[in-house]
Amino acid sequence: MRTTIDFTYQSVIARLPPDLHAPARGLLFELGLARTPDAGWADVFQLQPSSELPLFALSTGDLEDEDTLASFRRAHHAACFYNVLVDRMADHQAPATPERQRLARHFLEYWRLSLARAQGKERHAARVIERAIRAWRRGIGLERMALARGSLDGEHYGRIILLKLGWAGLASECLLRQRVEPPRHPLFRSAFFLLASGMQCVDDAADALEDKALHGSGIPQALGFPPNALFTAGALLTRAAASTAARGRFDRFAQWLSHRASELERIRERRVRPVDNLAGMVIASSLEAVCLAVSRSTHNSTGGITSCVSSM
Repeated sequence: MRTTIDFTYQSVIARLPPDLHAPARGLLFELGLARTPDAGWADVFQLQPSSELPLFALSTGDLEDEDTLASFRRAHHAACFYNVLVDRMADHQAPATPERQRLARHFLEYWRLSLARAQGKERHAARVIERAIRAWRRGIGLERMALARGSLDGEHYGRIILLKLGWAGLASECLLRQRVEPPRHPLFRSAFFLLASGMQCVDDAADALEDKALHGSGIPQALGFPPNALFTAGALLTRAAASTAARGRFDRFAQWLSHRASELERIRERRVRPVDNLAGMVIASSLEAVCLAVSRSTHNSTGGITSCVSSM
């Protein structure tokens, strides 16, 4: 069964009203995420966990049902479509036009439907998605306030990241509860949080100038560190994620994370000054503490990732 992110997106387009087909096909380009109008989601989500995270929630030794895994991957894809669109609009990187707001509503409905089908629990799917959306909104609000005042500490930065990105772990969390023994859940959760934090650090380092132009301050400036320090933090957090995934016996996840960490570390060795590396260690330490604290706090929670971020 085909479950690539672009194949899922074509299924979503087929369900849209005819007047939204063309806007949906060119959406990534119009949002400023793709270089050409015909680029696909796989061209934008080039890091495999971004588009295929549920695949990594199962180790090679876990019993797998391919149809079940495919359904959770589709639910994760649907979450990406909705959240990428609303995040770009909320961040003022793309105008919130009536057409895009209509698309967002259709994407949200498909997300609810696909997660409900994957886990067979319609009410639960609607509830955890709403919780994830509330968490995202809170993260956006806290980030705006921090950028407006030009000041942010490491702990609050870490919590903002998890609030904004908790939705990305939702389908995987639901799959974990069906197929993986509970004691391993916090380790996957922690590895995901560490990866998400590391990816956000790298993105915020790259987007520092754009964010400053849009909001008056970028994340590095608000933290009081140079952008390269965040790049170092991203590399360190990704390495920590690899170790955590290995402890949880999430073999594929650990292997991918280790490879990604090595790539980032090679770049860091070439481009980052020792003083910025030291600052990056400080940032990584703060964010890692947040990730571990939040993942442990949900050990017995049926809400999993979304309950922990929404309760911050």
